Amino acid sequence: MNKTTRLLGGLLIAAIATSCGTGGKNQPAQTTDPLANSPVVGQYVQAGDNKVLSCDQKFLKDTISIPLSYFTEELEIVKLDNQDEALVGQAGVTISENYILIYGMPPAPFKLFDRKGNFLTNIGAVGNGPREYQFIIYAQLDEQNNRIYLLPWNASQLLVYDLQGKVLDPVPFCNQASTSAFYVDPDKKTVSIVTLPMKGIPFVAWTQDLEGNPISAVEPGNLKCENMGSLVVSGFNIPDVFDINIMCIMPTYVDTLYQYDRMNNRLCPTFTLNFTNKEDVPWHGYSEWPDHFTGYISDPPITKATELGTTTTPGEMHSYIVEKQTGKGSYFKLYNDYLGDIEIKKPHFVFNNGYYKANIEPGNLSSDIELALKNPDLTDAIRKKLTDLQISIDENDNNYIMIARLKR
Repeated sequence: MNKTTRLLGGLLIAAIATSCGTGGKNQPAQTTDPLANSPVVGQYVQAGDNKVLSCDQKFLKDTISIPLSYFTEELEIVKLDNQDEALVGQAGVTISENYILIYGMPPAPFKLFDRKGNFLTNIGAVGNGPREYQFIIYAQLDEQNNRIYLLPWNASQLLVYDLQGKVLDPVPFCNQASTSAFYVDPDKKTVSIVTLPMKGIPFVAWTQDLEGNPISAVEPGNLKCENMGSLVVSGFNIPDVFDINIMCIMPTYVDTLYQYDRMNNRLCPTFTLNFTNKEDVPWHGYSEWPDHFTGYISDPPITKATELGTTTTPGEMHSYIVEKQTGKGSYFKLYNDYLGDIEIKKPHFVFNNGYYKANIEPGNLSSDIELALKNPDLTDAIRKKLTDLQISIDENDNNYIMIARLKR
């Protein structure tokens, strides 16, 4: 049985938000302005024709707690179809106005659902044959032109399908794209790509038409990256803004968050962080939201000796947030206050394409609701909604998708 349960954000916030900001020793945040009492951690500096918000790690002090409802509109919980072909795992999600695209868990292909959770079709196939794929880095839903675009790793073309699952002719690239991010402009019928600035590449970014003809390109200049295991990350959380974080690892660098200005063919710096340890720059990443910059700083990896040899695990990750207008910032934790104080892991990367989304197994959702029901401040109406939802969950259900649109 397929159903959609909508949890009205305003009603839930009124009932639940009183418990937000209670994360142990963390300072409680005010939903009106979570950074009101935070220090100024950065200021804008002129870099050529651009103003860059330059921040300093040593000024990031306390950890504040911020409710998800501060950034988003109402939360929607969608139960996915239960038919065998529709089953998904803990995979990535891309959201558009009317569709949900779930990243395939090999050997399963991508799966397309409508926003009510109805399974529509598989998208392409996993394999090594023509127009098949193994590892997809980015996906884009283009409802306007009835298209789905998939970008494989180390690609010479962009794979294209329609929303009915039909395989269409791919978009050839005029340059090889290794680990890359892309954006298809549905109005101008162009595609823009930003790739790793590896040694020897002619362009770090370019725009072309859908037939593969180049329009403009940006040379790498001083940008460099020495490891193919590095990443190009883009959130696309601001309309018509192609934000770019080139995450270089092994070695890491003091680097910058950019926007790819496709109209003027420029990579424009927007944000950077000066690290306390300048000799051994930690693993880190940046992202951009409508009114904030966010990122993370990782502690040094932990190496332990065992009977079988040495093992290395990543260091603890610390997320931070900086307000664009004031330069105020702090370390922060993000909580899903729609379902009680459920901490959201890796909050710096939770928004993509203008949405918060989470792919959650039925058992985990039931556990989260059980925790929310312990909140003594819930109204009778909200308690009934949550209880009814919990009763409806079966351990054999397909996964549930949580969706909340970023406030515009």
